[in-house]
Order: sequence, then structure tokens, then C-alpha cells
Amino acid sequence: MDRRTALQRIAVFMGGTISASTVAGVLGGCSAGRDGTIFEVRTLTQGRDELVATLSELIIPETDTPGARAAKVHEFADNMLTDWYDEAEVEEFLAGLEDVQQRAREYGAASFMDLDSDRQIEILTQMEKEVKEWRENGEPGATPFFQTIKSLTLFGYYTSEVGATQELRVNPMGVYRPDIPFSEIGRAWA
Repeated sequence: MDRRTALQRIAVFMGGTISASTVAGVLGGCSAGRDGTIFEVRTLTQGRDELVATLSELIIPETDTPGARAAKVHEFADNMLTDWYDEAEVEEFLAGLEDVQQRAREYGAASFMDLDSDRQIEILTQMEKEVKEWRENGEPGATPFFQTIKSLTLFGYYTSEVGATQELRVNPMGVYRPDIPFSEIGRAWA
């Protein structure tokens, strides 16, 4: 079994399809832009970065913790598309963004961002339903766009500083280190 097939099987076992490019990018250290630096879009040009920011914020909205926009998921997605996805995957992703815009036009809006949040959520709900049908039917071929944007959003968010420090809980006991000299501790824990 090749590595790509193994990663796909692991992704299915975990409840969704995760592209090998996404896994490679995350393991390779892909991240959003750094604080204090100006991020320059390379792949998500022509306002597509704002569309990705809006979609990701709908997937992980701001609540009592920051949402996907605060975690700069759109920057993470642009870096993934530019540095880790192959040309076919990039074209497929951009076609998915155009499909989102087309769905918005069917509601009479010029773009997805022009819709109210209820309509935006309707579109995403329909896309999620299509992903479930795709999984149930076991259809071969390309991964549906919504599965890809959702994977990028989740990976981008939970590997960001915001997601890792404000959303996820830190183990209060810390990391297990069996090699700490007793003289550093001073006394044992009860």
C-alpha cells in the first residue's frame, strides 16, 4: 500500500477525507502569516481570500473564543494551496469557490459575501449534505469542495496559536518527563 492510500484510509477512519497534500502541509509546518508581517496573497487572488475567510468563519465562528478569521485560516489556506497542493488540486479548489459564488447568484446576490448569514449557512448546509451523499455512495473521483475547505479550516484553526491556546485545553499536569532530577523539584507531589 502506498503512502497516499494509507493517509486516505486513516482520514476515512477519522470521519472524513483528508488530502495527502493537507497532511503533508501540516506535517511540513505550513502555517498562516506571522503577526507583525504583512501577508501577501499568492493563490487566493481577486478577493478569493475574503471568500475563504468568510467560509471558514462560518465553519468555526467566533464565540467565547476567537473564530477562524482571527486564526488567519484564509492565510493558512493560501499557503497550503501555493506551497503544498498540486496544480490539479488548486484548480479544483478554485472551481469550488466559483461554485459557491454561483450558488449565491442563484439567490440573486452578486457574491456569497452579499448574502445574509442565514442564506450563507443554507448554502453550506446544502454542500455538507452533498458531502454526506458522496460518502454514502462511495463515489470515486475528486473530493467535494466543502470537505476540502472544512479540512483546511479545521487544520488551519487547530494548528494556529489561537486554536491551540484559546480553544484547546492545555493539560494542567504538563508533559510527562520521567527524567527530571529530584533536586529540581524540591519535593514530591502528593
